[in-house]
Amino acid sequence: MMKRVLVLAMGVGEARESLPLGAACVVAALREAAGPSLPADLEVELVEADQGEEPARIAERLAPRGAAALGLSVYTWNRASMVAVARLLRAGDPELLLFAGGPEATADPEGLLAEAPIDFTVVGEGEVTTVEALGLFFGKGGMPGFDRAAIGAGLATLPGIALPGGAAQGRRRLPIQPGTLPSPWLGKGAALAALAAGRDEVVWELSRGCAFKCAYCYEGRGEGGVRAVPRERIEAELALFVELGVRRVFVLDPTFNWKRERALSLLALFAEKAPGLAWKFEARAELLDRDLARAFSRLDCQLQIGLQSSDPEVLALSGRPGFEARRFAAKVALLDAEGLTWGLDLIYGLPGDSLAGFRRSLDYALGLQPNHLDVFPLAVLPGTELALRAAELGLVVEAGAPHLLLEAPGFPREDLAKAGALAAACDLFYTRGRAVSWFLRALAPLKARPGAFLGRFAGAMDEKKIITTMKSVNSREIEGLQLEFLGQEYGAKGLEALVPVLRDVVRFEGAWGRAIAEGETTELRLSCEASLVIEPPTPDLRELARLAKPRPSRIRVTPGKSGPRVTRLGPGQ
Repeated sequence: MMKRVLVLAMGVGEARESLPLGAACVVAALREAAGPSLPADLEVELVEADQGEEPARIAERLAPRGAAALGLSVYTWNRASMVAVARLLRAGDPELLLFAGGPEATADPEGLLAEAPIDFTVVGEGEVTTVEALGLFFGKGGMPGFDRAAIGAGLATLPGIALPGGAAQGRRRLPIQPGTLPSPWLGKGAALAALAAGRDEVVWELSRGCAFKCAYCYEGRGEGGVRAVPRERIEAELALFVELGVRRVFVLDPTFNWKRERALSLLALFAEKAPGLAWKFEARAELLDRDLARAFSRLDCQLQIGLQSSDPEVLALSGRPGFEARRFAAKVALLDAEGLTWGLDLIYGLPGDSLAGFRRSLDYALGLQPNHLDVFPLAVLPGTELALRAAELGLVVEAGAPHLLLEAPGFPREDLAKAGALAAACDLFYTRGRAVSWFLRALAPLKARPGAFLGRFAGAMDEKKIITTMKSVNSREIEGLQLEFLGQEYGAKGLEALVPVLRDVVRFEGAWGRAIAEGETTELRLSCEASLVIEPPTPDLRELARLAKPRPSRIRVTPGKSGPRVTRLGPGQ
């Protein structure tokens, strides 16, 4: 048995789609500790698996590596697979030391230890705890025939360790400043630089913790508030991204703009040192101002903002008091004024919410015209305030991962199913259908609220046996579904005269979106003069239809470096 430690990570989707930052931080700490507190000849390797990979296949890949210890990075989406891998490896090698970390191991150590044949879980941030635990293991032999009971007794004295039977599970390690920990990107402990090569996107941590206490989120239950990564390390890691040719950076901080001056300083750094990178940030709308919006606009970036609900009482019950609809709208309008791309998150099933309330939130969110809207069912994650108060709040939750809400007062199962169908319809028609530029314009003549309109769309798709959640539908196919349904809606209201110009608008905006996203060239035959569609003199479809003369025209929309180009081809045939 070699002095080798493997750490297994499984992201969402295929392994190449994301970088396992949490697992890599533990690997970096173990590599840095080789020599000072772990064997100098210790080999530490980060192993990636695809979410859809069979546990038996993963176990077959790991078994020949000859590891003395294996760590599992356990999240909601991979818990079942990780448990299966642990069982297979334990059956094949009873002497292998198995341990687990990650959000599921931290939030539900007792459940995970009862479910999987692992020796201990790491509760909380894992770098220091894992080094200490493996230092004890290798210090007592760390080879076949090691005394499991003796090592277990030693582990029971360490903070941040949970053992089968409940020993020491309540002893949490105090939060650690990120500046004292090795970078997963740099130096001896670098675990991600090689993995990042050839990938378009990397994930990046600029701080740990959260300044807020949302009841549904595990992030806010940690101690120590927000702990920032030092500026020097940020600059060095950013230089590495540029050197590696990274194209996109996803900043994982729950609230990038938690401290205004720091956010402004970092945005200036990014604009100066990495002007060619594209960025994604999580931001809090209430903390935005004009200076921040302008600083974001100097980057090629998009912002994701957690709205979750537009009901102040629902938000207050979830630890987000003080929501004001007008103020929120004014804040995101700052982003529109700077031409920024931004999206919103909604959650259905929060305490105090209902199907009618969710529809109102959907109406409010779509009324703000976000570039995309992500809608999620409530997951009552172990360790969160909602999980601790589930019985008191009357929440019925799945027994295992992903811990989805099954029913709640005011939100019975059948209403949750309807909300799920509505969320899927919104995703297909609005977000994947790239309808932001024309959605409200199309609904105005119908005098329809977004939630009611999308509910009817969900019903129509159900009747046609079209599954709105299927990912294989491409943008052209979605456009066809949009136009067919809009034609039905306009016909039912006696608005057939508006359909030709509506169709022109939808098809032109679809061609524009494909030129940007897919690099496609599209030729279109329009029912009227092209200028009315390319540069409409009014957003009102009724007025646009009145101005439109029956003079068909043809255009070509092609991708370009500074944006799509439109070429007029002459009269339509």
